[in-house]
Amino acid sequence: MRERIDQIVDSGRFELLADLLDGAGVEDYRYAARRVAETTDTTDVLERAAQLASGEPPSRQLACQLLFTAYTEDPKRSIALLHDLAEDEDRTVRDAAAGTCGRLLRTDFPGVLDRLRHWQQDPSIDVRRAAVIAGIRAVQPSHPERAEPLLKLFEPLLADADDPIRRALGPSALALSLLRHHPIIAFEYLVKWSTSNDPQVLWNVAMAFTGPAAAPIVKKALIVLRKLSLDERRYVWRAVSSAMWKLGRRRPEIVRPELARWLEDERRIHVAREALKHM
Repeated sequence: MRERIDQIVDSGRFELLADLLDGAGVEDYRYAARRVAETTDTTDVLERAAQLASGEPPSRQLACQLLFTAYTEDPKRSIALLHDLAEDEDRTVRDAAAGTCGRLLRTDFPGVLDRLRHWQQDPSIDVRRAAVIAGIRAVQPSHPERAEPLLKLFEPLLADADDPIRRALGPSALALSLLRHHPIIAFEYLVKWSTSNDPQVLWNVAMAFTGPAAAPIVKKALIVLRKLSLDERRYVWRAVSSAMWKLGRRRPEIVRPELARWLEDERRIHVAREALKHM
């Protein structure tokens, strides 16, 4: 694959890359983007990316990868192109755009974060999702100072009930990334958000405790889940039951006695029964 990429790039027939890369993995796309950038004048990389962005889906994916290099040439226009690609009709292009935003956020955190804040209220579900995915990619244990700005980036989206957003937030961004790598500050925000009355916000809070990172803080997690278990809305308490049975599989010695007490509480008995079905 890479030998053929080199041949096409060296010949200058970039239009042939689309057919070659169709169905290829992200590493091959990134390699092709690096080679295109190497053979393009540094002031023309952005224009090359813009040309590719008007082609077929493989060309648009390649444009996403090339915009990582083009960003230093013109950050504003690069992000504008990524915005358009983030709401592309092709899912692979949308994912590539979100992934590039994440890579850029890791390398220019303040600059890209400021631009992504404008994506929070975008009319496009896919653009809002791209902001979340980019934030997930920027979570790094070696950069604890980024945790709170990322939590604040996600905060306005917690009430977003659109399926792609909610799936990217509670069960992923919170459960698998922030609570795992920055548990102290993430838990503080979860406690704050648990005071909301919005069912979608509370769903995200409960789902944040469904990942492996909740096991080491199970006793603190139960403080929040006890409160949420009293919510009468099915959407919320079902999320609590999901968190409880997943926590229960990892820390049964703590969760099973808790659920036994809930079985004796008429306000929580339905939550306990649902959780115990899966344990």
